[in-house]
Amino acid sequence: MKTAYYYFAVEPLIEKYEDVPEVKPLISIPVKTKSKTFEVSFFALGNQLHMLRIAVPNLEEDRISEEDSKVVQTLKEHVLSVLRITYDHGVSLFPIHWWSFAEEGKEYRAGISIREQIEEAFRINAGNIRNVFVSTFPLRYHIALISDSQDRRIPLQYRYLSLYKILELEFKKGGRWNRIRLNEFLSRFEKEFQKLHSEKIELRNYLHSLRDKCAHVRTGKDIIGVTQLSGKDIEEVTKFLPFMAELCSTLLNEKYKDKGFSIVKGQQYSEFLAKGQNVPIN
Repeated sequence: MKTAYYYFAVEPLIEKYEDVPEVKPLISIPVKTKSKTFEVSFFALGNQLHMLRIAVPNLEEDRISEEDSKVVQTLKEHVLSVLRITYDHGVSLFPIHWWSFAEEGKEYRAGISIREQIEEAFRINAGNIRNVFVSTFPLRYHIALISDSQDRRIPLQYRYLSLYKILELEFKKGGRWNRIRLNEFLSRFEKEFQKLHSEKIELRNYLHSLRDKCAHVRTGKDIIGVTQLSGKDIEEVTKFLPFMAELCSTLLNEKYKDKGFSIVKGQQYSEFLAKGQNVPIN
């Protein structure tokens, strides 16, 4: 049998993270479910928490089930809530997490190093910064929503709902969608969407269905979507988010092109590089 170990770095980052027999967790808490007992462990350096580990035991192969994935997500969210009221009100987890599988009963060692790499090819578009700042003040709510959707420290469901809100601001008045205008706009992206999505569903229906999964609706018997995106839903929203951002950016760029600005997509000042010892990175 195998155990999966999921790791989440507590910000601010340190250069190297290790899970070795010589370093014991500050706290380890067993969490019993109907099928197995998970374990949540906290690692610290001095008075600073730097890593969270969630162990998923009793696995027959190097993968975890949808049910186990949902438990991991639930435990991670609960840990973050607890730390914000017991450790640091502003604590956050690094957006990238990593995991590894270990044979039960055998010595286990894992490590990863993370560093920030400056993108040398990046060039500051000072003119566009000025134009966007000056020209978009009347549209600052739209710009704030686009900005929130790109912030990896904001929960994934809220990032998607920020982009969905842009469509509401543009195509929904008095609580009613202007479906003719909305469908006309979305039809331009339908072919590209179908290339990315295997299921037979139209773009207009798909983005509404993701909204329901991310908003305050029940997605299961006792599961509320705003706090319980399943592992499958997280993967789905993560995959669709860049497409949705492209869609909304195109909408604003075209509608307000006379304002003299352009929302630049896909360009970043820096990226975090992670290197581990046989540790898959997500």
